[in-house]
Amino acid sequence: MKVIKSYYPRVKAIELFMVLVYGIVVSFGTLLMWIKGDLSFERWQTFMLIGFIYVLFCIFLSFCIRTQRIELTEYRIEHKVLGLSRRSVAFSSVKKVMFGKVNGSPVVAIINGNTRKPIFVPYIPFENDWEEITSFIKERNQKVIITI
Repeated sequence: MKVIKSYYPRVKAIELFMVLVYGIVVSFGTLLMWIKGDLSFERWQTFMLIGFIYVLFCIFLSFCIRTQRIELTEYRIEHKVLGLSRRSVAFSSVKKVMFGKVNGSPVVAIINGNTRKPIFVPYIPFENDWEEITSFIKERNQKVIITI
C-alpha cells in the first residue's frame, strides 16, 4: 500500500522537559543530602546511579515517542509506534473525528462506523499536523464529521 504522507512527532520540547526534570532532581537531591548532613561520596554515587535509571527510562520513552508516526495511505490512516501499526482505520469507515481529552491527555477520537467504538490517536506531539490530516480525511470521505 502506497504511503501518501507521513507525519513525524515534534519531540524537542518533551526531551527538554525530561532533561530539566533530571537537573532539578539531581540539584535538589544533592542539596537535601547536603542540608541533612548525609552527603558522602558513596551516597551521592548511589543517588546518581538511581538518577541514571531515570535517564535510561527517559531515553526509552523518547525513543518510543520519536519512532511513532501517522501515515496517510491511499485507503487508510495508520498510527505506528516502533514501526508496528498500532491503530489503523479505513477512510471509508470513518464517521466522526473529535478532539478531546482522555485521562487529561489531549487525543483525537476517530469514530469507526463499523465498530462504533472510538479509536484514540495522540494529539501531542502531532498538534501542528492535525488540521492537514483532518482535511485529508475529509477529502477522502465527504460524509465524515469533524468536531473540535
